[in-house]
Amino acid sequence: MKAIITWTLSCLALITIIVCVGGITRLTDSGLSMVDWRPLMGTIPPLNAADWAKTFAMYQESPQFQHINRHMTLSEFKYIFFWEYLHRVLGRLIGLWVTLPFLYFLIKKKLSSAFIKNWLVVIALVGCQGLMGWYMVQSGLVDNPYVSHFRLAAHLGLAFFIFYWILRQSLSLYGAPRVHKPALSVLVCGGLLVTQIIWGAFTAGLDAGYYYNTYPKMGAEWLPEAAFLYGDGWLANALHSPILIQWIHRWLGIGVLVSMIAVWRHCQASSSIGLRRMGHLFVSLGIVQIGLGIATILTIVWLPLALLHQLGALALVATLTIIHHQMTR
Repeated sequence: MKAIITWTLSCLALITIIVCVGGITRLTDSGLSMVDWRPLMGTIPPLNAADWAKTFAMYQESPQFQHINRHMTLSEFKYIFFWEYLHRVLGRLIGLWVTLPFLYFLIKKKLSSAFIKNWLVVIALVGCQGLMGWYMVQSGLVDNPYVSHFRLAAHLGLAFFIFYWILRQSLSLYGAPRVHKPALSVLVCGGLLVTQIIWGAFTAGLDAGYYYNTYPKMGAEWLPEAAFLYGDGWLANALHSPILIQWIHRWLGIGVLVSMIAVWRHCQASSSIGLRRMGHLFVSLGIVQIGLGIATILTIVWLPLALLHQLGALALVATLTIIHHQMTR
């Protein structure tokens, strides 16, 4: 059992790493540097000058080079290529790591039937994630040199869901039966947190963090008129206007923090010391996450802060999942 728990936790560690690398890939505009998709041979990078020249020539035919990076040198290309290449290799590694040890433990009959069914979902989701990643990249390889923020949100959201699902399987290995319903505040907080993560992906996908780098107001206004670039409709602007998307992401974060305080109150009402401590940790992480978000805006999306902000969201998902598990014990 200890080996299985260690394996599931190592899967979570790999997903955390790939989320971090994915964030770097997005923030350095590296995601469109590899213009082909070879699931098997794509693990072999350019190995000599001729290979690099051929790879760079392929990139030079892409919309990103034609419209944005026409003056990029080969050495500069190698930098963005590295991050996208690392991201793809990590994806393949995760695919192998969630599958091969699973087959080993399955042959050794170490897994319960419930775990087997749930882990087959993990394998299927990881496979879908690879397809989703290429589907996302394709959106920036045709005419528009920018990745669709909807596809980016789907790609990031699926990564978070895989993390959540694996964490649930890891927690289930401790064998506690579910005998209680979780507090309503946990479900509400979870819904708000998922929504906030989606709008955070929209913010990253549209580079919305580079607009209005002041806080709490956006420039001299609480809600700039420029937020409504797509007419007067809220829905169209909430989905497409980078300014309104940033505004939503700002204030939805406060709503998430309020819901986290409600979860904390339920945790403190528990007789479980562990649950009360997790409540303290959850709210503390929430406050830090708000601070990281504000600092990211004020520093005009400084890369280290932006990455910590993204990892902070993953930490909140993990902590809320553990709280949910402990409440249902």
